[in-house]
Order: sequence, then C-alpha cells, then structure tokens
Amino acid sequence: MRRESEQREQLVRRLAAAVRGASLYAIDHPVVVRALDGFTTSALALLQRGPKVTIGCIGDDLVVDDTKLLLKTGASLGGFTRGLRDQDIEKITLETGATEADLKGLVEALAGAKPGLVSVSDWLRTRAVRHIAIGKVAIEDDPSDNTGIAAALKVYRSATSIAEQLWQMAKAGELPDPAPARKLIEMLTRMVSRDRTSLMALTALKKQDTYTFTHMVNVAVLTIAQARSLNLAPSLTREFGLAALMHDIGKIHTPTEILNKPDKLTKEEFDIMKRHVVDGASILRRTPEMPALAPVVAFEHHLRLDRSGYPENIVDRELNLCTLVVTIADVFDALRSKRAYREGLASARVRAMMAEASGTYHPTLLRRFINLVGMFPAGSLVLLNTDEVGVVTHEHPADPLRPQVRIAFSAHGERLEQTRLVNTWERNERGDYPYAVVESVDPSMLQVDPLSLL
Repeated sequence: MRRESEQREQLVRRLAAAVRGASLYAIDHPVVVRALDGFTTSALALLQRGPKVTIGCIGDDLVVDDTKLLLKTGASLGGFTRGLRDQDIEKITLETGATEADLKGLVEALAGAKPGLVSVSDWLRTRAVRHIAIGKVAIEDDPSDNTGIAAALKVYRSATSIAEQLWQMAKAGELPDPAPARKLIEMLTRMVSRDRTSLMALTALKKQDTYTFTHMVNVAVLTIAQARSLNLAPSLTREFGLAALMHDIGKIHTPTEILNKPDKLTKEEFDIMKRHVVDGASILRRTPEMPALAPVVAFEHHLRLDRSGYPENIVDRELNLCTLVVTIADVFDALRSKRAYREGLASARVRAMMAEASGTYHPTLLRRFINLVGMFPAGSLVLLNTDEVGVVTHEHPADPLRPQVRIAFSAHGERLEQTRLVNTWERNERGDYPYAVVESVDPSMLQVDPLSLL
C-alpha cells in the first residue's frame, strides 16, 4: 500500500516537473524530454493496474485516486496547483489507452504552450486526445451541488463553521490555514454560480451572537457575486472572495469589550479599533500561500475612496479594485446586521445611506452593487398594495420593482397558517397588476425571521 502511495506521489511530482519545464523551454528541449519520459513511465505503470488514475486539486491539496491520498504541495508543487486553479481545473483523469502522445499533449496544454488556448479541454480535443479528461471534483456531501434555500443554508452553515475555525486558529496565535479557507471560497463560488439568489438571501441573517463569522462569510458572498458580475476570471474571483473572507482578521487583537461596546467608542478606544487594518495586513503577509490581494485589502478596506478613513495620512495611494468591491460589501453587511449597540437596518435604508455617502464608495461599483442586490433582495420583508406582508423569494430580472413574494401576514397583521406565492409582475385579465410592492418592512416590527418564511 505504501508502495502505491509513493508511486502516485511520484506521478504528480513528475507531471508538475514536466509542466514546469514545458513552460520554460521548448517541448523538445532535453530538460522537458527527460521530465516527460519520467511522467509517461509513471502514468503508464499505474494505468496497467487499473482503468484510470485521477488527480484532483482541492485548494492547495492534491488528491490522487479514490483513496484520497493527500499530498502536501510544498514549494515544488505550489506553482503546479496555482496553475490548475488559474485554468479552473479541479480534476485530471488518465484512462487506459492513453498514449505517450496523449500525455505529451496534456503537458503542453497545462504549460500554456499554445497562445490563445480557450481551455485545456479544448486543446486536448483539437489534438484528438481521447483518454484524458478534465473536469470538476465531486466532493462527497458537498451541498453546493444543489440549489434552493435548503441547499444554500447547508453551504452557509458549513462556511460559517469553517470561518469560525480560521478565526479561532488566528486568535490562538497560529497563522490561518489557507487550505480550508480556499475550500470555503470554492463552496461559496459554486453556490453563487448555481443559485445566487438563495445564498444572498441568507446574508440577511441578523444573529448578533455569531456576527464575526457570519460577517466574514457574508462579505465573501457579496464580493464573489460582485466579481462575477464584473466578469472577472474564475481564479481572480476566488482570490477576491478569499481576500474578502479574511479582511477583518486583524480584529483578533482587538479587545472584545471594544468590539461589542454598546456605546460610542472613546477616542482612545477607536484608536485601538483602527489598528486592526495594520494587524490584519501583517498576519496575512506572513501566511504562506495567501494571495497577495488579501493583505492589501485588509490594509485598505477602511480608507474610503477619498482617503478620509484610516489608516490616516494615506494620500497618494490608489485603492485596489478588490478593496473597492470589498468595502461596499463590508459596509452593506455591517449596517444590515444586528450588533450589541444597535438593531440591523432594513436593506432599503442601507442602500439609501450608502448612495448618499459621496466620496466613500466608487460610484460605478456602488450602482452595479445596488442593481445586483436588487431593490427588494430575496429575504426582504415587504408590504404589498393589498396591505398584506410577505417575504421576497425571487427577483424579477426584467423589473427589480416587481419580485416574487410569499405572503405570510394578512391585511390585518395576522400570521397566516397557509402562505401563498404571488408574482407581482403578472397582470390580471384586465391587464392590471393586482399585486405591487409598496415598501420594505423592518422584520423586528413583526418579530419574525424572514428566512423562516422561505
């Protein structure tokens, strides 16, 4: 068994060496030829024992075959895993019948030997490679494989659990582990791509007792959604998400009594609070395999567009695009969330406050964000023209003012035993709209969690 594990590890290391060589030299260079020979020998030997060999990339870890052999990447494999992530590759499957030419084509594709290549899969198809497949890793019990509020809730709960582990690890004096952080971001990215509405609805949760961890996840979700709307590359979208997740990590050094103080902070207390941006950047700079964006965002996310925030006396610095995106997500979620010193604000009020804060946010990005979350985001409680109250379940892309609503309270304010779903964009036989949203409703006024109505 140990022998097989060593052979699988040798396969991956030889593949990484061949790809690294082919990215530096011509494919027929002696260095590359030797590396290719080693990789080919390992691959064909393993394929004689079974119908296929699968190499999976999960975050910074490599998994080989169904035995889920975990290989720590280290310095030698770090560039290889980053290359797979950049090309959005999670799984490479070598099947019986693969030839030396097939394996050489795989190395060429992974090394980016062909300019203008759309994807590794496309390149392999152009070379008629039939026994090598590129795909996604099917993680066991991964709830992001499904859609709907129940599936989104599983992802959300799993994400907050991982966020808590990362926070506690840093709180104990250890550097955050990028591997579970990347797994968390991968889960959220998949869920955003499958069912953005349901996952973004969960960011409206207003639980004070888990604010730290839910805020980490919420800002990551809202940042990933923004990055996707900007059509950023998948690898960059994940880096945006990871930077967003870790943006407040410096607060592990901020005393709890200051973080949760119910009254206004004194000048001395606020000075202590402001240190978290420098502390966070320092922690993330020292964390191996942490994207360069992360410490930059941790340092910049309170600077504001006009540099009137903190750290003070930063005048000529041009803020990173990721910082501009994370800042919007950070403030939006913070104002909506329940804190020790105030109740969370309704989404409509938060949008209005942010729109009025000129000089704080990038105006174009803020407009795009408001369009993204919608006038009445999923999870919002709204009053209808019939005086009934319900929760928004889906937005209508063609008209953000006319969402789908699940009515839960009668016109007399009574909780309905049987809710009903209405599409406010549908007309009746006379061509009129029988239902229309009048305004948002603060859930605390009705003492109800809107998500329980979904």
